Amino acid sequence: MGGGEIIIAIKRGCVYNLFMKKMSLAQIKANSKGKITEILGGANLQSKLMNMGVRSGKEFTKLSHIGLEGPVVIKVGRSILALGHSIASKIIVEPE
Repeated sequence: MGGGEIIIAIKRGCVYNLFMKKMSLAQIKANSKGKITEILGGANLQSKLMNMGVRSGKEFTKLSHIGLEGPVVIKVGRSILALGHSIASKIIVEPE
């Protein structure tokens, strides 16, 4: 592999970056903290998440994950949000 290449693997609809510690919000464990690095989705999804305070650069705490594909509960700023699994899998984060 040459310099600057990024290898991405897709497993069960979730994106993994094999060299960086970035993963989807749905993949990290409960009670984990991290930083949102990217939102994969259209302008409509990004706008809705931004209105809720979820945007690139924001720090968060994942409070819980209900079931295998249930809602993901996070705290961003002073807000606590429950996001569907499919939306959480489109939010790329860098855990602490």
